[in-house]
Amino acid sequence: MKFLNTKYSRLKDFKKKFLRNTPFPYLVMDNFFENSLFEKIDTEILQLNKKSFFNKRGKFYNTSVEKNKWISGNTNLPKNINKVLRFLNSNLWIKNLMELTEINDLFGVEVINKNISNFHSMSKDGFLGSHVDHSIDPKSGCPHVMNIIIFLTKNWKNSYGGNTLFYNSKGSKIVKKILYKPNRAVIFLHTPYSFHGVSKIINNKSIKRSTIYVDYFSKSLKPYEHMSLPFSNKWFSHDTCFKLPSKLDYFKLKNSYYLKSNLKYYASKYFK
Repeated sequence: MKFLNTKYSRLKDFKKKFLRNTPFPYLVMDNFFENSLFEKIDTEILQLNKKSFFNKRGKFYNTSVEKNKWISGNTNLPKNINKVLRFLNSNLWIKNLMELTEINDLFGVEVINKNISNFHSMSKDGFLGSHVDHSIDPKSGCPHVMNIIIFLTKNWKNSYGGNTLFYNSKGSKIVKKILYKPNRAVIFLHTPYSFHGVSKIINNKSIKRSTIYVDYFSKSLKPYEHMSLPFSNKWFSHDTCFKLPSKLDYFKLKNSYYLKSNLKYYASKYFK
């Protein structure tokens, strides 16, 4: 089965662009999937909506920094999405990523891994605040070093919002906005300083913002020390860490998880 636009079969051709992009290395790839495959995935997602799939399975988030967000838990996913996930964790694709990044010990996860959700959806008024993801593979404990996000909703308009946001190394200021465009993929280097989020979704009626999201890991505890980065290139262990709108928000009982994860993040950053 042909998965990719052949343009992206040699990611090493984009290495300079990837490393040059700020606030951290990333690469935007339009028309990522081969067209016929993207059409099949779109059809599958439309069928999921008709079956109320998003209301019956997975996990739903509705907090001050994770609004109207749903994740799959990787259970009962459609056939073509499962095939894509297997491809994105295949040796062939991971070799391609290694040539892009020169991180030579990359690996994916067991497919289909129920500890990491690879299919996400977000509905009206949804958004995702500034955050940096979990730093380790929950099974092996190895560093989390790369992400890929693929935008799946075919009839998405710019006026709906839902764009991917990249922040500065403190997670306090938006530096780059990547428009949500159907069949667009974004690869980015995941470090303790790779803060990102999703802008608020508006005017979208019943259309959901659907994405595939895959993590990649390194067997080395010094995965990107060969790179010149605009911040420290030292890896350290931390949980998913969100930036709340106000410092006072951390002391609200409902935000105790966010306070705890922030304390652990800064303890690891400064004392380990």
